[in-house]
Amino acid sequence: MSKFTSNLAFIKFILLIAIALSPLDAYSQSPDILSEEFLAGLPPSVRDEIEVKNKVNEGIELENLFRSETSLDKNKIILKKLKEQVTALEKRFSGEGDLTSNTLPVFGQSFFSTLQSSFMPVNVPNLGANYVVDVGDKFTLMTIGPVNQEYELMVQRDGSVIIPEFGKVIVAGKSIEKAEQAVQDTISSTSVGVTSHLVLSKIRDVQILLLGGVESPGIYTLSGGSSILSALNVAGGISENGSYRKIELRRNGVTLEEIDLYDIFVSGYYNPSLSLRSGDTLYVHPLSFQVPISGGVNTQAIFELLPGETAEDLIKFASGFSENFAGFNQLMVSRVNLKDKFYIPLPKDNVDKFVMKPRDSLLVPAFKNAIEPIKQVTIQGLVRRPGTYFINDGETLSDLIERAGGYKDNAYVYGGAIFRQEALEKERNFAQLNYADTLKFIVSNLGQSNSSIPANTLDMLAEELRSNRYSGRIITDFNLMRLKSDPSQDIILENQDIIVIPSLQKTVYLFGEFRNPSNLSYNSDKSVKDYIELAGGLKKSAYKSLIVIDPDGKTSIYEKNLFGMSEIDIYPGSIIYAPRDIGKVTGVKYAATVSPILSSLALTLASLNSIND
Repeated sequence: MSKFTSNLAFIKFILLIAIALSPLDAYSQSPDILSEEFLAGLPPSVRDEIEVKNKVNEGIELENLFRSETSLDKNKIILKKLKEQVTALEKRFSGEGDLTSNTLPVFGQSFFSTLQSSFMPVNVPNLGANYVVDVGDKFTLMTIGPVNQEYELMVQRDGSVIIPEFGKVIVAGKSIEKAEQAVQDTISSTSVGVTSHLVLSKIRDVQILLLGGVESPGIYTLSGGSSILSALNVAGGISENGSYRKIELRRNGVTLEEIDLYDIFVSGYYNPSLSLRSGDTLYVHPLSFQVPISGGVNTQAIFELLPGETAEDLIKFASGFSENFAGFNQLMVSRVNLKDKFYIPLPKDNVDKFVMKPRDSLLVPAFKNAIEPIKQVTIQGLVRRPGTYFINDGETLSDLIERAGGYKDNAYVYGGAIFRQEALEKERNFAQLNYADTLKFIVSNLGQSNSSIPANTLDMLAEELRSNRYSGRIITDFNLMRLKSDPSQDIILENQDIIVIPSLQKTVYLFGEFRNPSNLSYNSDKSVKDYIELAGGLKKSAYKSLIVIDPDGKTSIYEKNLFGMSEIDIYPGSIIYAPRDIGKVTGVKYAATVSPILSSLALTLASLNSIND
């Protein structure tokens, strides 16, 4: 059972208990039964929506409907409305009544998706001058002049207000503005020099009947300023089979107006003078038929059409063609009859003549450009204008260096570095594959009876892995003269590249299995062997081959051979790395593979230290 289903079951359980109990006793003792337990049973998003509305309508919360003086019949009516709200809520979240299996919404449905936290709208007289006064409205009248007095007036059944000392004034059926003028004329005719101010202090309640295609038809009590939209909203909105296009306002058996909600939702046309009165009936006609429209329009949805409306009307309801409209001269109509489904090509110029039918769908060709971010790169270090630059497709390293004003005098061009995210990801992926192979080898050997691999091998290897870092460095030439003479060596920049130009550091770095790992002063006369001796020589745990990393990132292997030690040039900023010989420490005959993998730490150190400044 889903969480939502269990919540609905809980709500219904509460309602059944509430009906079984005496409303007078239950709600007078526990006025918060709905404000707390009812809300607790709702999904979080719905509960938040109701709580927000309760805060806005402070003082008109649900518990106020269950005062001790409330009649038994009225409580039954309220509980009936609550059950109808639960039913509407269940339909809303279960997706019942969806007309299509795709994601297109029914146009206009979201307008009435707000849940009502109260069946009685807030009675706030915040109305325009065109509000029509009727029986039950209350006014505050102030007179200024020879007679200074304040009166509380209420419109009587005959449509009048009685003003002590001044008489009776008919105000029903007049706008507030005309009612105020009528009161002023009466006062002026009996008392010279007296002016008056008439203020609407409380608007009347009206009872209306909502019938037809609404979620919860019935009799509703609303404030006098309620509009047709607010009445429909209180009733839960238009039902699955109700029409958004044909709603009648009937008064005394006569249809005053026929409302098409698309005039409001599509065109924004709304007649504020069309207010409701007691005894009015709102009748929502049955649904006509619906047609989905998707593709290159501004509002993709399922729209209700009336008989005779065309593809042009449907496109207008969808707010016209969007910027993604592919611009083809032909649309496509999907039509389904009792026998088959087929497609009808529809020229764009004939949309005003093509009448849509039930079960049609209109497909508007669309093309959406892929959004490409503006490419930018960052250049740091010893250039004249370091910073972040926006670049064009095909812009090269030499182009950027020239835009940055070129190198400063003390720039160490040979130690220049470019770091790229794509290269970083490839380094990580490749390293993971190598590490996986190494671990498989070690684990398989540990399982052999004659294996000489100690049990702590995996721990040691894990420590090496934790110390490893990746840089994403790309080795390339930074010499502008060579790049100009050979453009094929001029690397093309990519988005988010980072270029660093260090200063000249006359230091050689020695890391790893040396007796005294050190940062030594660079001397062009010294060889690799000299630097090893200055670091106290190699430990017994050192592997026979050393790794030498140039400032530009190039790597060489320094090792003994039949003719002695190989000679490698050392530059300012070079790194000499002595990897651990795992074979000596653990007996693994796999050092030739494992050591280069673990020595990638040296590559990172080279990249970072050669551009330290």
